[in-house]
Amino acid sequence: MDVLILGGTTKARQLATRLLNDEVDLCTSLAGRTKSPRPVPGPTRLGGFGGIDGLKHFLGTNEVKVMVDASHPFAATMHSHATQACRDLNLPLARLAPPSWRTQPEAATWHWVDNHDDAACALDSMPDTVLLTVGRQPVGHYLRLGSRRVIVRCVDSPDVPLPAGWTVLQERGPFTMNREREIFSAGVATLVSKDSGGTDLDPKLRLAAETGVQVVMVSRGPAPGWGDELSEVDEAVQWVRDRLATVRPQ
Repeated sequence: MDVLILGGTTKARQLATRLLNDEVDLCTSLAGRTKSPRPVPGPTRLGGFGGIDGLKHFLGTNEVKVMVDASHPFAATMHSHATQACRDLNLPLARLAPPSWRTQPEAATWHWVDNHDDAACALDSMPDTVLLTVGRQPVGHYLRLGSRRVIVRCVDSPDVPLPAGWTVLQERGPFTMNREREIFSAGVATLVSKDSGGTDLDPKLRLAAETGVQVVMVSRGPAPGWGDELSEVDEAVQWVRDRLATVRPQ
């Protein structure tokens, strides 16, 4: 196998499409955390590898030549396992992720926190209604909000029981500005988001700046420190071409 892509993101799907057009032998691995993931072009596998040793076994058994970690910027465990496995095997690794939103002018007005527990604490001094857009898994960290007015937006319903009065919107993005206006019209005064990043702000953050809604932003963890950091699919395509040119038999 030429390339293993750790997927589950738009950039991962775009990369797989481009590489398949180049007739690259690849497989996209999905963690399986979303119950109905978007279709992915080309061969895929679903589920974890069984830790670092399991990932190393998969890479060796399938004679993977290079790996691109295009999983979500907050998939910290996967990033760590990918880094350690590739370092141990001396396998070329690239991490493909959108740039942080920290460089955006609006970011200076946000309440930046290190984790979801800190975000929940920060909400003590912020007004309702709170719109949580952090995904399904972290919702448990926010249960301390109790009977406050909270809207949870996620693809799949949270696994934990929610306080009475909380509203769940099961929706999949990307979201238009019109849809965000509909949601904000329910009285949203505070938005909680993760630094998923991008070259531009997404509609909810642009609308928050426009309407004066407060933003609590959960920071990304530090980069793993092994491999190449890429932010664009074009860069990743060229990176794969360059690495494969050095490892494929002539």
